[in-house]
Amino acid sequence: MTVSLQDPKHTMAPQKTVSIETYGCQMNVADSEDMLAALCDEYTLSTSAEKSDLVILNTCHIREKAYHKVVSRLGKLRLLKEKHHKLRIVVAGCVAQAEGKKMLRSLPMIDIIVGPGRIHDLKTLLKDHERYKTPQLAIGFPKKTTPTTDTQETQEPQTKLHLHPGKNPVSRFVTIQSGCDNYCTFCVVPHTRGHEISVKQEDVHKKVQSMLARGAQEIFLLGQNVNSYGADLLREGIIQASKNGPFYDLLTSLLKIDHHFRLRFTTSNPHDFTYPLSQLFRHHQRLGKYYHLPVQSGSAHILQAMKRKVTPSEYMEKISWLRESIKDMAISTDIIVGFPGESDDDFDATYAMVQEVQYSFIYAFRYSPRNHTPAKRFAHQVDEDIKAKRLLALQQLQDSITCKLNEKEIGQTREVLFLYPSSKEKHAYYGRTEHFRLVKVVSPKQPLTGKILPVNIIKASKTTLEAQLLST
Repeated sequence: MTVSLQDPKHTMAPQKTVSIETYGCQMNVADSEDMLAALCDEYTLSTSAEKSDLVILNTCHIREKAYHKVVSRLGKLRLLKEKHHKLRIVVAGCVAQAEGKKMLRSLPMIDIIVGPGRIHDLKTLLKDHERYKTPQLAIGFPKKTTPTTDTQETQEPQTKLHLHPGKNPVSRFVTIQSGCDNYCTFCVVPHTRGHEISVKQEDVHKKVQSMLARGAQEIFLLGQNVNSYGADLLREGIIQASKNGPFYDLLTSLLKIDHHFRLRFTTSNPHDFTYPLSQLFRHHQRLGKYYHLPVQSGSAHILQAMKRKVTPSEYMEKISWLRESIKDMAISTDIIVGFPGESDDDFDATYAMVQEVQYSFIYAFRYSPRNHTPAKRFAHQVDEDIKAKRLLALQQLQDSITCKLNEKEIGQTREVLFLYPSSKEKHAYYGRTEHFRLVKVVSPKQPLTGKILPVNIIKASKTTLEAQLLST
């Protein structure tokens, strides 16, 4: 199946096809859509690599398993390329940045390597590959004050639609900041994404307005560390200092847009999450009742080794700010188990924090050593069997908490933004509540996608709430 990247009014459809496979975070999804936007005049989007002239793998490098998954996929694409000689293969994203030179030497099926800081060069790289018949490499980070935005998309909000395969126009991602200056000892992001660079406020507004004009009902602001948005703009004198900081100012300006939409943001680093920011939720319903605040560990010793710039007590204070703002605030987090030097007591502190906070859900992973990170060289690496046992214990605890919280939803009235129809069940639609809980509603009489409607929760499982529509 192919989906046109161009406006249907265009008389000449592109002859070439492109498919894109995205691994990792929401930032990569946003980057994939930017690459599709750059190629829309020449390529039609295909959902099948077998029917494509160009295949893009947009990769993640946070965990070792993701890298091996990409290499395995490239092996299958090599066989496809042997049958379809005109096929071009692009590896983009964080693996491209971190391992690009090595991959180009060892994986000859790759035609282009492009890091996340150079994705706007993709069109030029394709032309250079066609002209010189040689593999192209573009990694590193451009010397620009702020990331470029898709000018076509901001200037022509009604004429072009660049959606990631499987993504719908109801909930859209807008990148406001890329890179990270925190250098946590376990994290490869500063190496793969570079220093923090913020998009100017006026460009963020253009992108948001563009997506709202095309039917978006929810906007997710993205950054490696959204709370530090604008720090670079302050240093360079592009913006002036304010009482509550650039990110607070950006949010309040977006909340003034005269449009009924939900506004969310991720990911936040706890050390620069502020009290005024937490209180915005109290006064602005469109921010919802959900917040993702990564902690990584409940142990002061491990947080110090990770260079997280926050103590467990400081983190818990920020949790209390959120619950002061919204009593039933749903909170999620990221946790790493088995970080080098993690003792049983350290893990017990993490386990106790999960019990105390009562997270709606967590993203928990075993520590994975990454090249270019200090933690890979740390002594006292934890045995894999111990990591596995700790992760299982943590997941079992969280599963019980999630089920209890979801069961408490039964009988409640919630407002749901419906995002997409079920691919398996006729007349079923999925959406999310203000608390970001997934809800399924069966509606034989009317399509629900894109609508915000009140529902009554009638059933709950670990992953999904079931509900009935209320009269509107």
